Formats: sequence, C-alpha cells, structure tokens
Amino acid sequence: MKIALIVLIVIMGIGIAALADPIDPDDDMIGIFFDEGAIDESWCATASTGSQITAYLCLTRATDSSGFTNWEGRIESSVPGSLVGFVIRGDGTNSAVEPEFVVSYDTPLPYQLSTVLLEINVEVVWQWPTGLRVWPASEFSGSVELPAYATVASAGVYQTLGYSFGWNAVTKVPAWCAAINDDTCLTKPSVPVDSATWGGVKALYR
Repeated sequence: MKIALIVLIVIMGIGIAALADPIDPDDDMIGIFFDEGAIDESWCATASTGSQITAYLCLTRATDSSGFTNWEGRIESSVPGSLVGFVIRGDGTNSAVEPEFVVSYDTPLPYQLSTVLLEINVEVVWQWPTGLRVWPASEFSGSVELPAYATVASAGVYQTLGYSFGWNAVTKVPAWCAAINDDTCLTKPSVPVDSATWGGVKALYR
C-alpha cells in the first residue's frame, strides 16, 4: 500500500511539473502571459469591459542563470490607452519612459524558469479583442534588433531574446503574443479583428 501511494505521489508530481512548464520550448525567449509561470495557453484571458487585468512580461528558459542585471524592451497594446500601469520586478530602475523599458538592477533579479520582468496593468477599454506584444527598445543594446538581457556572469554583454510567437524578419514586426477577449487566442494570439473606428465607437452608443 505504501509503495502504491509513493508511486501515485511521484506520478502526480510529474504531472504538476509538466503543467508548470513554460510555453517556450527554446532557450532565451520572451513573451506576455496572464500567468507568472508562463504555462501553456496562459497568453489568453477574458475580462469584462471597464475591468483591469494584469499581464506578465516573462523571460523563459534563459541560458544564463547567474541573475539578471539588465533587460530592455517596449510594450505595445492594440488598443490606445489600455496600458494603465507597470510594475518592474525587483529593484530595477527604468532609464527610459514607459512603455519603453531600459532596466538595470542594483541587486540582480534571480533566475527562474519563467522570470517575470514586468507586471502590465491593462484596462479593457473596448468590446473588441486587445492584443499585447513586446518590441525591442528604440535604441537596442543587443547585436540584433530584438529584446535583450544581461547577467552577472556576462556583465555588459546583451543576450538577445526570441519572441514567443515569432516575428517578421523582413518588416521586423513582432507577432502579437497575448490577447484579451480573442476567440482564436488559444491557437495563437491574433491581430485584433475589430478596430476602434468611428463607426465602431458610434455602435457602442446606439
């Protein structure tokens, strides 16, 4: 009986560990999720108009686990005015202007399999889907035009980050990596199908 119980606990532990894996199978990725662990499908959320929801900018599976000294990137929402607040994890100081981030730490941010860099407070302004994505900083420090981080072990050397859902290498436009109220989101966050056009705004008041 004891052996069966131990086996069951081990199996449950493996299942829980599997559920806790971040979505990104590759090293050094960045994305926006609605779960700090960046678990599968947590790039999707639903929320009522007028409410606020917190998203997390996560660096997943970093190849250098010595602790983060710097990171940089820029956050974009498809709905103007919906980004209403940001909280940098750790004691990071931003030398840029939000939603642009060029962050450095006095005390390195500890490594995790999914390391939360930033909390993003999003207000659900419209009835249509809201898309979120991350861009490189306007004046990027990495070797290529991608978001980047630096660590204790490689001070001053920036490691570039891949996007969770890729980007167009020709246009250099990243794909939307998280969405609120997007019916097709579980497969992949999509570019919002509706926009805040004048006709759409008028429809809200009919």
